[in-house]
Amino acid sequence: MGQTKFSLLSLLPVIIMIVSCSTNNQSETMRKKIEAYFKTLNDHEIEKTLSFLSDDFHLHFTEYDFTIDKTGVINVLGWDKGVNGKVSYENLIVEEDSITGVFTERNDFFKFVGIEELKATSTYTFDRSGMIVKQTYTPLPNQPSFQDKMQPAIEWARRNRLGELNEIYPQNQMQFNQEMAERWVTLLKEWKTATQPVRD
Repeated sequence: MGQTKFSLLSLLPVIIMIVSCSTNNQSETMRKKIEAYFKTLNDHEIEKTLSFLSDDFHLHFTEYDFTIDKTGVINVLGWDKGVNGKVSYENLIVEEDSITGVFTERNDFFKFVGIEELKATSTYTFDRSGMIVKQTYTPLPNQPSFQDKMQPAIEWARRNRLGELNEIYPQNQMQFNQEMAERWVTLLKEWKTATQPVRD
């Protein structure tokens, strides 16, 4: 019995090393996968981006306690493409089955309404096959409100582009898809051109 106990104890460092190596490999795999995911996201390769997501993937916005499934994400990706969105990340923390970091988003819609960027904390959870099954999105404190920033453009559009505004902003509601994104960018460009000071 004593000899068996000695043998098990002697194997303990090896077991720890194997578990540690396995964990490190899993962490590196998840890190590489999230890097590849964001490359497709920033290149607006929608089908490739979707290939990283499991069929039951869902995106949860903690600020509004609102969740969308993979089908809804397709429209969000289309919006990002239409506004030329770019996302960068920092301070990644890799845990057993998830990656959390601070993510910074910039796009043409934000630029035209006077927002340089929006920052949020997101956590991506992976299943055993390495697919992303969940994203949780939480804005950092004191982020600018694009709803507030876009009000001058909306007021201008009510006077000058009412028909277009009614289609892309029905009942004062945003519609997030690629077509609406492109039309919003066009409208905001017109607003900027019409209202910017004339230089001599």
